Amino acid sequence: MNNHLETSLFDRAARFAVEAHRGTERRGKGFPYIIHPMEAAAIVATITNDQELLAAAILHDVVEDTDVAIDQIRSEFGERVANLVQHETAPKDKSLGWRGKKQAQIDQLAAADRDSKIVAIGDKLSNIRAIAGDYRLVGDKLWSRFHAPDGKKDIEWYYRGLAGALFELSETLPYQEFVSLLDQTFGPMDYSVAHRVNIDDYEESGEGYMATSYNHRDGQTMVKFYNAEIDKALPQNELQRAYSVFQMHVPTPMPGRFVTDGTRFGAEFRRINPKESFARFVSNRPESYEEIGIRFARMCRALHDTPCNTSVFPSQKAIALHDIRASRRFSDSEKERICQFFAAVPDRTTCLHGDMHLGNVITTALDASAPSASQQQDFWIDMGDFGWGDPRFDVGMFYLTANISDDATAQHLFHVDLATLRRIWNVFVRHYYCIDDQQRQHEIEQSLRPFAALKMVHFDLFKPMPEPMLHFVRQTLLG
Repeated sequence: MNNHLETSLFDRAARFAVEAHRGTERRGKGFPYIIHPMEAAAIVATITNDQELLAAAILHDVVEDTDVAIDQIRSEFGERVANLVQHETAPKDKSLGWRGKKQAQIDQLAAADRDSKIVAIGDKLSNIRAIAGDYRLVGDKLWSRFHAPDGKKDIEWYYRGLAGALFELSETLPYQEFVSLLDQTFGPMDYSVAHRVNIDDYEESGEGYMATSYNHRDGQTMVKFYNAEIDKALPQNELQRAYSVFQMHVPTPMPGRFVTDGTRFGAEFRRINPKESFARFVSNRPESYEEIGIRFARMCRALHDTPCNTSVFPSQKAIALHDIRASRRFSDSEKERICQFFAAVPDRTTCLHGDMHLGNVITTALDASAPSASQQQDFWIDMGDFGWGDPRFDVGMFYLTANISDDATAQHLFHVDLATLRRIWNVFVRHYYCIDDQQRQHEIEQSLRPFAALKMVHFDLFKPMPEPMLHFVRQTLLG
């Protein structure tokens, strides 16, 4: 039996929209236009049951496409519904030209509140569903139906702009379907052009080895800016990999734009809020080290049990061999010895994070009032080194941070002292490898030391390693 729901506002809006669009065909479809706003409302209903948002969704085109004036919507359905419809109404200034009008729509939507964006995603997803379906049927003949001067190129520009404007909704299934259909129709996201952002709109939230993170003051997005000396290819690469990882349903925040502040280049992501990294979680709750060690082990095991798309992501072994050959720390004969060792590492096609440590997992469960353990969400972040191969490439990174680092570095990068990191490591290694034997743990740790040293060779290519670390690397890799 269905529960009773008050729908009088939506019912009136639906009847109003049917009458306003009566006799109108959806362009190129051969069915009544009202089907589109009905679909838009159905999409909005997957996000909210707010009757005013549902009413606005089914009314979203009546002002733009019929003789209905916005004041009539205001009189019939109230100020809020009218404002939501207004945000969905394109400007009618013919002097703007096609791109000018579309840019005005994008800008208007980007500045709008979340409710307006929820109504908009209903409209835009309905549209891109139609475009994607028709493109599968007729191919590039489709683009002649549009008034866009540059055809497919202009349509892609517009819908990518909409994706950026609606990024606040990136946690919703309609937004994710929207972006997926864009990729199916136009190909993968192009990260060649950096969007200029004003750093004054952001607040610094964390500093890493090669980058600094900033949260946007709107609370919805964050940016990871790489240090000024780092080539822009790194954030471009991180975005491309993060997007592919997201599509594989590995838990990670949805990536956004390639951005610059004029000096540095960075990667934009949806902000998970509230959140803390596992490192911050332990720093604020030292008694939680065992819980975090267990949760981190589970996260890593789940990732390492996931088959990777080897046609999209690189082999960590291939990267390792490249890093060794590119290093200036070894002679040619020494490089050959080291390469022989890593070339013998078994090939596996499991997913690897590539920079696996406590700072690269964030969680939404922050305190006793947060969601229960069954509802908490843990996400991988910083996906620029994602790839595939033997899990020791990953576990070796965590071993490095917990056992080879020094206390000052641990405090600076992970906000905890080295003793706490080692306690977490001991919990992690027992649960990750399902062991409870000191001798077996020692053997595992010895096998991981070359992979830990290899990570320092990689980092050394971007920022010279300190002398004590160089001694560890040479002793471990060359004996």
